[in-house]
Amino acid sequence: MLYLFVLYGCSYGLLLLCLIIGWRRRQAFRQPKTQDVHLISVLIPARNEEKNILFLLRDLAQQQHPAFEVIVIDDHSDDETVAIVQQFIAHTKGNFKIIRSTLHGKKHALTQGVECAKGSVMVTTDADCRVSPNWLSTIHIYFQQEEVQMVFGGVKMQPRTSFFHDLQAIEFSSLMGSAAASAALGFPTMCNGANLAFRKSVFNEVGGYEGNIHIPSGDDEFLMRKIAAHYANGIYFVKHGDAVVTTEPCNTVAQFVHQRLRWAGKWRHNTSVYTVLLAVYIFSVQVIALVCYGLLFFADGRLFASALSFLLMKVLLEYVFLRSTCKFLRTRWNSTAFITLQFIYPLYVIGIGVFAHFIPQRWKGRPL
Repeated sequence: MLYLFVLYGCSYGLLLLCLIIGWRRRQAFRQPKTQDVHLISVLIPARNEEKNILFLLRDLAQQQHPAFEVIVIDDHSDDETVAIVQQFIAHTKGNFKIIRSTLHGKKHALTQGVECAKGSVMVTTDADCRVSPNWLSTIHIYFQQEEVQMVFGGVKMQPRTSFFHDLQAIEFSSLMGSAAASAALGFPTMCNGANLAFRKSVFNEVGGYEGNIHIPSGDDEFLMRKIAAHYANGIYFVKHGDAVVTTEPCNTVAQFVHQRLRWAGKWRHNTSVYTVLLAVYIFSVQVIALVCYGLLFFADGRLFASALSFLLMKVLLEYVFLRSTCKFLRTRWNSTAFITLQFIYPLYVIGIGVFAHFIPQRWKGRPL
């Protein structure tokens, strides 16, 4: 048992140090002296988003980038989403349009959007997000370099006042920080389709979502891995505050669990060896952490000291990493929420990891 704690303590400490270094590292990027203006196509797959989509469309109407189009792809909404978008287009100057997806599912909607798009750069986001006026212009800078094939930006939770929302915000910041750090280290593991951009040419080159289009979720990460397989150094994280997208947190524990089960479900279809190994390793770390908490109450001597040392190392390095990512994302720091996560996160990861394989999920009335 002691050797196991030493092994996991050293390896997890090294992993966290790598993430801290990766987060603080800026990927080599040379901003050209002269810039070509790319037409950007913003793709918004939407299903039953009548409560949210108008806010996003208003944000997009304020974009400072001189050349862009917005394509809303309606995925068979049965509420007022289409009517709201059509009314907005009728009263707004700008290149906005809405099309109907002929097939069901987000990947089919995005594929149809890419086919209709006139731009050379595709930018995807979700209908319940909010963006800054310089969102597109900041993303556009990266595509001045020919080697850049895909970029993704930060996503943060809309600030709320409840403790539950603070827990979500910090946990979500850890995901964004890990995604950014791994990309900076040359091993992109995940991204978020709420803030994703790629060249239309590379989408067609890798075959888009062919091979996984039958899987309802994972449009972002499956595409990222296909591009990474062809362009190992072509994926960047946009580490700029203007490129951060804001999304709504879950309001209830049930909504949160459903969302995380849905996200975890796509990992069953993951074919990336190092990504799967990393996920299994993180799962085992949480099991070790849970054992350590138990040993604090029932063990003594060297076993107690080893368990305590592992937990203190874990808390310290995770604190350093999360404070930095939360500062960048402008996520409110709540020390009580951070400490609480230290106790409940192992149970959460283990529970989600196990039940995601057995509990069927539905999303907006559709089975996943």
